[in-house]
Amino acid sequence: MKILFYFNSMGPAGGIERVISKHIKFLESQHEVVLITKDSAPSFYPLPKSVVHQSLNMNVQLDMSSKLKRIFQIVSTFYKTTIELKKKKAIYKPDLIYVASPLGLLEVFISQWNCKNIMVTEHSSFSAYNRVYKTIARLLYKKVTLLTVPTTDDSKFYSSIGIINTYLPNPLSFFPDQPSALTNKIVLNVGRLTNDKRHDLLIKLWSRTAFKNNGWKLHIIGEGENEPQLKTLIRNLGLGESVLMLPKTKEIAHEFCKASIFVLTSSAEGFGLVLAEAMASGVPCVAFNCPSGPKDIISDAQSGFLVKEGDHDSYIKHLNHLMSDFELRKALGTQARLDVQKFNEDVIGEKMKKLVNEQFKSGGI
Repeated sequence: MKILFYFNSMGPAGGIERVISKHIKFLESQHEVVLITKDSAPSFYPLPKSVVHQSLNMNVQLDMSSKLKRIFQIVSTFYKTTIELKKKKAIYKPDLIYVASPLGLLEVFISQWNCKNIMVTEHSSFSAYNRVYKTIARLLYKKVTLLTVPTTDDSKFYSSIGIINTYLPNPLSFFPDQPSALTNKIVLNVGRLTNDKRHDLLIKLWSRTAFKNNGWKLHIIGEGENEPQLKTLIRNLGLGESVLMLPKTKEIAHEFCKASIFVLTSSAEGFGLVLAEAMASGVPCVAFNCPSGPKDIISDAQSGFLVKEGDHDSYIKHLNHLMSDFELRKALGTQARLDVQKFNEDVIGEKMKKLVNEQFKSGGI
């Protein structure tokens, strides 16, 4: 079977791109895979050598300075994309098309005017989508051959509105042989520097912790449009010596193993892969119980701390407690490493291959 993966870009070092690269690896072992992206950026994460990567040569960077220009860009790019997609499909003649967002599904739908042989993998919480994305999901998800959802809450939601779906959590990217020693005074955050990750809130909460008394540092790894504002905030709060902003890296597993605590302040997470990666490294996490992923990953007070949304005082209390208590870090980190084995790459990979082969009636090539 020939599978066409379609996505905006594989250039960013984000969780979605990492998961898609894993999905490509899973299915490439049994099928012929072609990857089509809007832009021409090479994949940040490694892909199997057999995978053909083609570009639609579109500009995926929006002009954030003007709403009118941004709308024009979106409409123009959408129109051009549907035309180019139709051409690529005529060349490769895929048996299955994999998409990973409501907009991607709409583009494929317009290019062929049906949802036949389309697989959608969700990577966001429905509640975090804007009105347009929610409408696309409600109208088109029920028409696709296979919809996989990475969180139990969203899976239940889609079922409640009559959309058949399968719960398929994201696979772990790595599982270090040796976990973190939890002795370095490093609190880590990894993620794109975008509004939904709320790094501004993280920095403000950090300013209220007891880090000054014990020499702890906050490391924020990532890139994005909010970087200048965040650097200004760090400077204005006098945190230049305790908060380090670091660029994306291919050695992220090493960074997790250097850390002793992982923190997340996102307003929504489709899954929260960075939480699972931290826990695989034996690092306890503190996260807000945002929709929808963290509660599927963290067992509160057993493998980390899930904090009620908006309860900033409790968030700071748990962070201070972990910074001051090595034995607590060790106990939670040990349990965390055990808990995330349910997201083992081999287990998730086999489940995905079975789903695809059953739903699309193929035994592979």
